[in-house]
Amino acid sequence: MHKFVIKRTLITNQLLKKTSNELASDIKSNTKSTPKKQNKYSETILLPRSQFRAQLNGKERMEKDKYLSEKCGFSELYEWQKKNLSGPDFILHDGPPYANGIPHIGHAINKILKDITLRYKIINGNRVHYVPGWDCHGLPIELKVIRNNSQDPLEIRKKARKCAEEAIVKQKQAFQSWGVTANWNESGCYFTNNSLYMKHQLHQFIKLYEKGIIFRDFMPVYWSPSSRTALAESELEYNQQHQSIAVIIRLHMNNIPNLNLFKNHLVYALIWTTTPWSLVANQAVTFSADAAYCIVKDNKGNLNIIAEDLLKDTELKIGPLEPIACFKGRELEGSTYFHPFKKEKCPFFAASHVTTNRGTGLVHTAPAHGQEDFLVALQNKIHILSMVDAEGRYTETAGPVFHGLKVLTEGVDKVMNLLAEDILHVETLIHSYPYDWRTKQPVILRASNQWFINIDCIREEIIGTIANVNIYPKCNRTSFLKTLFAGIKTRPYWCISRQRCWGTPIPVLYSKTTGKAFTNKELVERLCNSIDRYGPDCWWEYSAEELMGLDVIEKFNITADDDIMDIWFDSGISWSMVLPNGKADLCLEGYDQFSGWFQTSLITSVALQKCSPYSALFVHGFAVDENCLKMSKSVGNVINPEELLLGGSDLKKSPIYGVDILRWWVASHGSQQAQVPVSKSLFDGCKDCIHKLRLILRFLLGALYPYHQEISCKSKYRIADKYMLYLLYCYNKQMQEHYDNYEYHHAAKTIMHFITNDVSAFYCTLIKDRLYCDEIMSPTRIAVVQVIKEIFNVFIRSIAPILPHLAEEAWLYYPEKRTSLPLHCTQYKVSESWNDPTMEQHIDVALQLRKIVLKIVNTTTWKLYGIIEATEKDFVSLSFLHDGQSSTSELCEILQLSSIKLVKNHVISKTGIQVYDIQRTLCERCRRYPETREDGLCSRCIDVLAKNSSMNTTV
Repeated sequence: MHKFVIKRTLITNQLLKKTSNELASDIKSNTKSTPKKQNKYSETILLPRSQFRAQLNGKERMEKDKYLSEKCGFSELYEWQKKNLSGPDFILHDGPPYANGIPHIGHAINKILKDITLRYKIINGNRVHYVPGWDCHGLPIELKVIRNNSQDPLEIRKKARKCAEEAIVKQKQAFQSWGVTANWNESGCYFTNNSLYMKHQLHQFIKLYEKGIIFRDFMPVYWSPSSRTALAESELEYNQQHQSIAVIIRLHMNNIPNLNLFKNHLVYALIWTTTPWSLVANQAVTFSADAAYCIVKDNKGNLNIIAEDLLKDTELKIGPLEPIACFKGRELEGSTYFHPFKKEKCPFFAASHVTTNRGTGLVHTAPAHGQEDFLVALQNKIHILSMVDAEGRYTETAGPVFHGLKVLTEGVDKVMNLLAEDILHVETLIHSYPYDWRTKQPVILRASNQWFINIDCIREEIIGTIANVNIYPKCNRTSFLKTLFAGIKTRPYWCISRQRCWGTPIPVLYSKTTGKAFTNKELVERLCNSIDRYGPDCWWEYSAEELMGLDVIEKFNITADDDIMDIWFDSGISWSMVLPNGKADLCLEGYDQFSGWFQTSLITSVALQKCSPYSALFVHGFAVDENCLKMSKSVGNVINPEELLLGGSDLKKSPIYGVDILRWWVASHGSQQAQVPVSKSLFDGCKDCIHKLRLILRFLLGALYPYHQEISCKSKYRIADKYMLYLLYCYNKQMQEHYDNYEYHHAAKTIMHFITNDVSAFYCTLIKDRLYCDEIMSPTRIAVVQVIKEIFNVFIRSIAPILPHLAEEAWLYYPEKRTSLPLHCTQYKVSESWNDPTMEQHIDVALQLRKIVLKIVNTTTWKLYGIIEATEKDFVSLSFLHDGQSSTSELCEILQLSSIKLVKNHVISKTGIQVYDIQRTLCERCRRYPETREDGLCSRCIDVLAKNSSMNTTV
């Protein structure tokens, strides 16, 4: 912020007491229809006149918002700028909201921030590219429509499509009501369930498959028994209060070839696990080759193997343990033990993931239910046993005792009962555990055949592109970059297949004999042709022969499967569908998208086009209530934006705020913090801000009232006028910086500071006398009007991105508006000639003196005169403001004194002022205390009246 702004802020409250409310009262007094006794010179005072309302009640606000949207061509703006503005386009890529549920406050934050960005570009003459989208597939919609237990895929898809379409209609209407500019026709938006989009997605899939980046494998993935499908990491939420049963269990050793001393002894391996149900699928025990282990004797005389570092911790749980022998973990190579249920011999393996930080140092390994366990099985060529089905129940392969039991509940109980003799300790562990973010139920790791994107083969390329991405707000760039880096560095692959029916099918056929997958470009083209012919449901409606052709089916003896693609893949390739040249200047979403859409878009883009799909990211927070709780339907603290616009059932508790206040709140609070507070007090504060802006706009419009006809005349700018233009120049530059850096909260603060201090308290207070009382065509009054015109033009364009309704409403009342063009269709440029900082030093000396005056006097200062003793330096500045006229100089206006005597003092080190009472009468016209004549008027007012009389006589 410029130093002069800081100086003025410190003294504003004492310096100039006139507020925008008081200025607006001057207009009110000039337009009020109630008869009132007037001063005989009232008709000669050029008070502001405007029909622009200082305030609108709730119902009027609603009607005005709707009227402005229609009158000012909000719906035509996007197409207008495409045709009339010059490129290159600023490209904003819309991360598609989910087509489910009513619009919520998070939608408002996201869409309004995007609209502020777009409108700023347009108001500055830049063309923009923005295609709104919706993510239409996925489990939440599917779950909603299968509540009647319908399992028919076609019926589910039909109902899901209708559900998505209904949600899109509601959301689209809300976005438009907030003033969001776009081509809202169906042709101007993208939908991930649209046939054209689905065909494009199928082509991107086959490209990745042919590059070897997409592959199919049997491996453990996060699996939701409640949803019966695989999940990606981004579809998980972690319950910090999840309770697991953790046990220490002993496994009977069969052979320890490297420890001959204990060859003929009964020895147990102690393991600790938080998933007792997975012991049914146990296939090995792993150890750390370099860690120290001990054979210890318990109080019953049994021998047990345990990591030396964990001996004391284990003693606290199972009792005293006496070390008999110690050895390195590698001595366990080749050892075997008996499976806890089948009594089959199972191996010991060294593994790098085993540590001695917790547990016993020996890890139960079930390759079908653990990612690290799975890698151990691959390295040691163990066939992986999967004993859990899609519903989270044991299959027949688990044996009749377990078959059909739910692993997370009944399975745990059954394991605990059967192994009771070998369980040495049981505890309830409260820890972080992954849950399905849709159903809010715990997930498991389960091996199954799935389709994956191989992150490993493109990891370095992805990381290389991240460093070149700009992230806003700038203050969070380092932490956000770390988040994005971390998500890529720790992700070996991305599971993109789902076992549902509401989505885009995976275009693959499978061998009827071997189960091997088969796909290629020709097959994808045939499927796309079938979609054109039969519609997007054809994969479920027609046979493989009808879709692909009998020749393909017979040649390869193959059949189709029903897996669909992850909806994150649906939206993750949207850049390739809607962006010119596959790259956006900006993507703007909530910070949770670092593990979601930001990441999936980046992965697919690097895989397909070797670069990032965005140059910059703008990250916003999430709405929380006044207790800082995240807004949630289950908590009951959700606020519907429609209630803010239209009011609730109780208007005292939920008043009608209107679009301006909603957008101002988003700009002020939505762009800079992780938690965006939502409360009535904040909205009431925003309402006060909008009221102040309306008051000053009303004054500015009133001051521009055309009292004179179009007569060419010269203006005479005073120093205060030039200083105001300099402040205006700095304000415009500062606002551009805020908008360019997406600092909309700073933009809102700067707007209020400028309009309250620089315009209202400073300039408007100083020029009222000239504006109201000077002769109509006075060069000094013409200068004031011209400066006010510039203030209005700069100011209204500076608020237009945030408050388009208010800006367009004020523009309708602009006296010099000679066309019917809305504000956003006009151009304006700030003059470089305003950039004259030399004016600042002159004004600043006078403002410091005014501060002294206000400390001395509490009464109206116009009844005083002052004697200033100035230092040589200050005398030069003050002389620019005081031209020797004792009562009409700029210095008198700034200090609000009737007259001033300015004296240079070579001795003093600091300029000072003394004030004294005057014995003068009030001028009945201008209400000041200059030298008045016997008729009660000052010389200036007499001259003005004489000129007015002469003009009237001439006319």
